[in-house]
Amino acid sequence: MLSLTSRLLIAGSIILSAFLGLTGYALDQTYQQSAKEAQEARLLGHVMTLIAVAPVKLDGTIDIPKSLPLASFSRLDSGLYGKIVDEKGKNVWSSFSLGGNDFSTIQHFKILDSKFSETLDLNQDRLFRLSYGVSWDSANSTKIYTINIAVPKEAYEQDIERFRQLLWLWLGGVSILLLAAQGVILRWSLNPLRQAADEISRIEQGLQSKIEGAYPKDLKALTYNLNALIKSNKEHLVRHRNGLSDLAHSLKTPLAMIRSVSENNAPEKILKETISEQVDQMQKIVDYQLQRAGTSGRIPLSKPVNVNPVARKILNSLAKVYIEKSVEYKVEISNSTLFYGDESDLFEMLGNLLDNAFKWCTKTVVIRVNKQNKQTDDLVLTIEDDGPGIDSEVTGRIMERGVYSSKKQGTGIGLAIVKDILDAYEGAFQIEKSKLGGAKFVLYLKRLQ
Repeated sequence: MLSLTSRLLIAGSIILSAFLGLTGYALDQTYQQSAKEAQEARLLGHVMTLIAVAPVKLDGTIDIPKSLPLASFSRLDSGLYGKIVDEKGKNVWSSFSLGGNDFSTIQHFKILDSKFSETLDLNQDRLFRLSYGVSWDSANSTKIYTINIAVPKEAYEQDIERFRQLLWLWLGGVSILLLAAQGVILRWSLNPLRQAADEISRIEQGLQSKIEGAYPKDLKALTYNLNALIKSNKEHLVRHRNGLSDLAHSLKTPLAMIRSVSENNAPEKILKETISEQVDQMQKIVDYQLQRAGTSGRIPLSKPVNVNPVARKILNSLAKVYIEKSVEYKVEISNSTLFYGDESDLFEMLGNLLDNAFKWCTKTVVIRVNKQNKQTDDLVLTIEDDGPGIDSEVTGRIMERGVYSSKKQGTGIGLAIVKDILDAYEGAFQIEKSKLGGAKFVLYLKRLQ
């Protein structure tokens, strides 16, 4: 596949060639028309000269003198020929320059009318001819004559040929200069793309960790998203590695306790209780670490998620789970509200927070999403209930793993997962007292630019 530079050069060359070709054609046609008009004007001048020197006899006939101001009429094969015919087509005068040659003439021409055209002589050479109608009044009558002046077309054609040679020589030189300038401009214009490609190649080779160069504003969005994508992939890799490391570390204690009890020959009841307790603990640890490692985080260039249908889907499911409580929930989310991240992360955050709200509420749960900044689409997500609220002694630590309120039994993992997802999105949270009486969780989700 052709490179961008090659494509632009080829397209530009085609357009430039077409433009210069049409320009050359237009100039050529204009020059031809101008040359013909100049030739016609010169021939008309010769006609006026003949009219000025032609005496009129008493019978209305004309008598052109042998000696004329234009010597070319009196010189054989001079290239300037003249003929005068009367209204009957009879030749009344021919210039000496014609010699034995001749050319066709126009007869019965109206007074003061003229016609510029081409004709042939007896040798089949092409001539420009101007025919002009005049009349001379005598005492007895008015006679109409047609003056015909002709010159060879060869000089005109040679002039046109010289013009064309110069025209295409100059246009060709200009084309070469413009193509060279176009190549330089394209190379300079596309240099940022080549620079970005080189940096990506260096990143692939491990020579640098991100795109570092300065780029024009047209490419800033591209370089930003590429850097964000690289950062996201690295964070995912680190998160999976840390998750496996944390999982292995967290499982050491339960496994050690099971081994200790089994090696100390503890009673069967204690052994079963210990194994059951530690297996439950290991299951919680595995669930938490898998969820933590699976957090997608912000994915550059991904399609945003509509918040409203996700929230309603979770609420409908929770309403069935807590059907005996007949929870009344209120949704204040615009249909155009978007979350710029992974849909599963949004499900996990809303699911954990709404599940806690349904679990702790007395009757009412409210979820609200507002735009913190209309220009940047930053979101403020609020979930509150009318329950007993959160113990004051754990309010500041409730989002930490293993911390939960003593008023209801819990694993202490759900809110920690929410915090991990928020951290992945560089978000923040606040826990407040709701006007409904219970807890109020406020999450700030910033759309990174």
